Amino acid sequence: MHVVQALVSLGIGGSEMVAVEITEYLRAAGHRVTVVAADGPLADRVHATGAELLDWPVGRKRLGTLRYIKRLRSWLLENPADIVHVHSRLPAWICYLAMRKIPAARRPVLITSMHGQYSVSFYSAVMARGDHVVAVSEHIRDYTLKNYLPADSSNLHTIHGGTSRRDFPFGYRPGAQWLQDTFIEFPELRDKRILLLPGRLSRYKGHATFIELLSVLHTEYADIHAVILGRAKPGSRYINELEGLAERYGLGDKLTFCGARTDMRDWMSASSIVFNLCSDPPEAFGRTVPEALCLGIPVIAWDHGGVREILREMFPQGAVDPDNLPALIQRTRDFLDHPPEVENSDAFSLQSSMEQTMNLYLAALEKEDG
Repeated sequence: MHVVQALVSLGIGGSEMVAVEITEYLRAAGHRVTVVAADGPLADRVHATGAELLDWPVGRKRLGTLRYIKRLRSWLLENPADIVHVHSRLPAWICYLAMRKIPAARRPVLITSMHGQYSVSFYSAVMARGDHVVAVSEHIRDYTLKNYLPADSSNLHTIHGGTSRRDFPFGYRPGAQWLQDTFIEFPELRDKRILLLPGRLSRYKGHATFIELLSVLHTEYADIHAVILGRAKPGSRYINELEGLAERYGLGDKLTFCGARTDMRDWMSASSIVFNLCSDPPEAFGRTVPEALCLGIPVIAWDHGGVREILREMFPQGAVDPDNLPALIQRTRDFLDHPPEVENSDAFSLQSSMEQTMNLYLAALEKEDG
């Protein structure tokens, strides 16, 4: 089986991680995989599998990106694929238009993954045009049915993301070398209880709320330190706004921006609490939540979207009514005063997610052959 994974780039993010995990799973099973995406930090993992990487910026929002329609069509005719699986909107349009003029007998199955609560528009509707459509949570399934597909759609499938128990083992703690290096780079973290908010610097991720939370609690708990882990889009001034907000609250020595990191497991396991505060729209799935819980680290998060589904299964005491800052502050106090136990859970495993994806691929090809 030859599967093409198409996405914006191999940067660090939820949809990017899913595409790379599928690539690793398929390659381990002996299948051919080609990744079509702009180069990025996750490219090393793609190369390590032996998969082919076409470093094409099919997600760049420029008129010149349209040239990849013809280029991809020619490539697919020379390199027949069984499945083209797309993970974001502009790459989906490039693939959809490229495949439309390929003879039906040679045309791959198109699978689209709804990784977000996309704005309702003609542009976003391409994510529901796949021969099969994957929703990454029941929340996204409901959203897709409400806005794009009829209720009886048999081509809509819910496949939650998953967390590798090998990469995020229960009870893991960072090694002495990691701690030493981290305290050298960030000496303000030594002997502190870390409150961690991971995720790229986007407004809906709740960074301002996190800073407001810290502004209340830092006088009550001298040993806490907040860490925001993630990076902004190139040219964005959002981080300047957040730094300004922190400065107005007098939090200059209580808050650290660490930028993008590939050692998420160590940062989470070194933390006392991990937060997920995506507000509007809510998180489609929220992979940082099961990752932290798999390590045994408590999570506090707004109780909506895909995160609600995770918390109900793995850690219901971490759920807080959305946008209720007083409740968020009190729940954090409770966790700091009496750290809760996180039970070891096998929910939302990467193995299960990958098996469901593989079963979908095989069923889709069987249907086409039939």
